[in-house]
Amino acid sequence: MNITQNLNTLDRSLRGVIGVLFTAFALFNGNIIEEPVIEVLIGIFGFLNLISLFTGWCPVYHVAGISTRNSDQ
Repeated sequence: MNITQNLNTLDRSLRGVIGVLFTAFALFNGNIIEEPVIEVLIGIFGFLNLISLFTGWCPVYHVAGISTRNSDQ
């Protein structure tokens, strides 16, 4: 599978903010969410957004054939 960047700078920045917020919330939410499965899912969602930030690639965009990187070049 060929992994080419498909996210522009703004998209990557927003994913970074979302990733940090969701991952931090999953780790440090205290007793706001008492269901461990939901906490893990929120953490995974945040972590996947951080991966997209660092790689510049989104698998959902890849499957859908979407690329926001063109407006960035």
